Amino acid sequence: VIRSFQQPLIAGVYVVATVCLYFHLFHGVVSLFQTLGVSHARHLQAVEKFGHVLAAIIVIGFASVPIGVLLGVVK
Repeated sequence: VIRSFQQPLIAGVYVVATVCLYFHLFHGVVSLFQTLGVSHARHLQAVEKFGHVLAAIIVIGFASVPIGVLLGVVK
């Protein structure tokens, strides 16, 4: 894995894929709450904020691996 992420193209594609994952996770979280019946306009802003935060935490965690390898933090 480390050897693969040392190649900028592979690491870049992986990071771009994690950005796509962000949008997928955000949509999934909002849809989850809608399925559970929390779809009122009064709650929408809080649900969307939660979706953004949760998706960002997961994506930052996944993207930190190839970025760490490229920066030499992980060897």
